[in-house]
Amino acid sequence: MFVAVAGLAAVIVRSLDVSKWNGHDSIAWGVLALGVALAEQFTLQVRYRTETLNVSLTEGLWIAALVLARPSVLTLAVAAGVIVGHTFRRWAPYKAAFNVGQFLVALTVAQVVFRAIGPRGATHPWTWMATGVAMAAYAAVNAGLVALVISLVERRPFAAVLIPPLPANAAHFFGNTVIGLGGALLWSANPFVFPVVVVPLAAAFVIYRVLMRSAHQRDGRVVPA
Repeated sequence: MFVAVAGLAAVIVRSLDVSKWNGHDSIAWGVLALGVALAEQFTLQVRYRTETLNVSLTEGLWIAALVLARPSVLTLAVAAGVIVGHTFRRWAPYKAAFNVGQFLVALTVAQVVFRAIGPRGATHPWTWMATGVAMAAYAAVNAGLVALVISLVERRPFAAVLIPPLPANAAHFFGNTVIGLGGALLWSANPFVFPVVVVPLAAAFVIYRVLMRSAHQRDGRVVPA
């Protein structure tokens, strides 16, 4: 419940900025929200005894927006896209609320870190470094919150849930970060070639599935769907 409330607070705070949006911001919100909703239809599921860890490539789509878009556009697009995506998949309301909340809490942390470092344009190496650090913070919050919930529900040690998938999770977030930065560079060069990002996203999905199966072979308690 706390995570869902924190996510709602992030939405309320960012909504105060909507009055400052221009036409480009509105279009960016719509395109990004649609992309997130579609990405949420393609997830990898890691089943524990009673809970399921769902892994998606959603972050690969919005990392570019972390660099290029208003923070409010990104936050509200992720919120809308995840809600719509989960609705289509008919997720239980309490699970959808938690997932949206943890996405937004982790995203807010990433935005704070990114802005604190001070980006200098999509093509500047300093911005790439800022994005990497921000995504590391996002990954830590995201993985920690999900592992905490699973450990509490299943009464398992927190470390026993968090540690086994760490190598695959690290590869996942690194890949998404590289793809997102590539998308930002493509958009800066020519927005019309941005859809090319779909190709590495699809490749990352296949690679991550292989990594999760490998993790399963080392720890029989998780089962990739």
